[in-house]
Parts: sequence; C-alpha cells; structure tokens
Amino acid sequence: MSIEHGEFSISLEGSIIKTKLMGSFNEFGAKRYTEAVIEVVKQLEGKPFAILVNNLELFGGTPEAYQVLEEYNKWVNQQHMLAKAFVFNAAILATIMKNMSPSMKADNIQMFKTLEDAESWLEAVLQQHVKINA
Repeated sequence: MSIEHGEFSISLEGSIIKTKLMGSFNEFGAKRYTEAVIEVVKQLEGKPFAILVNNLELFGGTPEAYQVLEEYNKWVNQQHMLAKAFVFNAAILATIMKNMSPSMKADNIQMFKTLEDAESWLEAVLQQHVKINA
C-alpha cells in the first residue's frame, strides 16, 4: 500500500515545464512531485524556463503538502525561472495556495482559469526575455 497521495504528470516543451496535478496530495505525494520537477529544472542546466501548472483536476492538499510546496517554491524561485502560471477551475483553491504558500505571491507568478490563457502569458514572457537578451 502506498502512503503517497496525489498523481501528476510532467513534460518539457521547449522552455516550458508543463505539469498536471490530479487528486488530493499529502506530503509524500507533494515531495515526489517536487523532486520530479527539480530533476527537470536541473536538466535545463541554468537555462531560463517557465512552469505551467495545470490544477484543473486538483482537489487540494494537506497542510504538510503545502509546506513541501513552500520549500520547493522558494528553491525554484531562485533558479532561472522567468514565470510560473497556475490554472485553477476553483478560485478557492488558488486562494488556499496563495495563503498556505507565501512564496506564491511573487510578481512572476499568475493564476488563470484556462490553459490557453496561461500558455499565452508564458509564451509572451518568454518572447520578451528573448527580445531583451537578443
């Protein structure tokens, strides 16, 4: 029997790390998720990136899961992350995440209701970065 709760998928498309969270997370599921994302970030070897978090099938998490996410967010915010977009279909989950994880209040983190809006924003941020550094 597994003590982990919560399922996820991760893919890297160009400079965007796309993740999808499903179900309810406990600290063990959150740890497995954050370790998997950290591995992808390390594979980028310092190159700039963005993260898209699809929470459309997320039910929430335990307080301990949010503590794991807070530590991970502090770490990832110090990497070469240009932007992070979260997609929620329930505004209450976005509010809970912001309240449980203070590091989510950074300027380069936005909440969206659709994947399309989130992807458009991330693409615009990445394009702006390319222009500035060209």
